[in-house]
Amino acid sequence: MSLTNNYHIAVPTAFHENENLNVDATLEHIRFLKKLGVNSVLLCASTGEQHSLNLSEKIELIESLESLDVSSDFEILFGISSIRQIEAKQLASKISRVPQISSVLIGYPPYILPTQKEALNYTTTIIERVNKQAVIYNNPLRTGFDLSIQSYKDLINNHYISGIKEAGNPQKISELNEVIDSPLIYFAGGEKDLEKKSV
Repeated sequence: MSLTNNYHIAVPTAFHENENLNVDATLEHIRFLKKLGVNSVLLCASTGEQHSLNLSEKIELIESLESLDVSSDFEILFGISSIRQIEAKQLASKISRVPQISSVLIGYPPYILPTQKEALNYTTTIIERVNKQAVIYNNPLRTGFDLSIQSYKDLINNHYISGIKEAGNPQKISELNEVIDSPLIYFAGGEKDLEKKSV
């Protein structure tokens, strides 16, 4: 199944004053967005907490989505990124068992600075465990790592990649379109110069 919505809203994760995860407030915000006509949301990515939530908090958030009462056409994307690959694999396995999650957004961890080969291995490992479509999130400004055109091409040719979110050089989108045959959904990496990023 392909993603069908033209945009998704990144949902900030809510916390209590003592910094404990506030699952109820997070789910209530999703319900509020749904009432406004939003049909696609992204959790645990793009709002900064993807790398600060610990593994148990992420799993708690994933499990809470099983009780979220939304229609079957409501799309939930969930971000997977971790400095420890073993935790990314655990998240992927957990997400694979939650039907409410339509897709994953795979980001690269900060500080690690993987080689292209290591990044491909990391991404492939997640995709094979999650058994859902994936969106690749390349954000070199935040992570220090920049996925190459060749690596994009290798991933798209060998896995079910439904889209990419390129927060680095927007010119990569045009370059990528010249070397791949599969149709992709492109998500803007940030609102700055948004019109220039349109494909």
